[in-house]
Amino acid sequence: MNLTPKDYTQQEKIIAENLETLGFRYAEQHSFFPYTVDFYIPELKMVIEADGKYGHLKKRDMKRDLNLSEYDEIEYILHITAFTHSEIGEMLWQGLNKLEKSRV
Repeated sequence: MNLTPKDYTQQEKIIAENLETLGFRYAEQHSFFPYTVDFYIPELKMVIEADGKYGHLKKRDMKRDLNLSEYDEIEYILHITAFTHSEIGEMLWQGLNKLEKSRV
């Protein structure tokens, strides 16, 4: 079980809780030099980014995602824009379904 850092945002805490409920092992604030991602699930080669209350800059995020996709350890990047337990859970399920379909 992963421990939730005190400096997590509420959104990140909910994402972590959902991942733990689903039984995924993950690394938080994982480094893919020169970037740091919010969550990394090694068994799925999946990165999850909490896009926060104010969102991220789309152009910068697109460039970052493109650069991160060059890493062999990353197959899928999911941006979470929701804030409630149920909405975050739904976004995670949708992301996992897209990942599964892309592997078939």
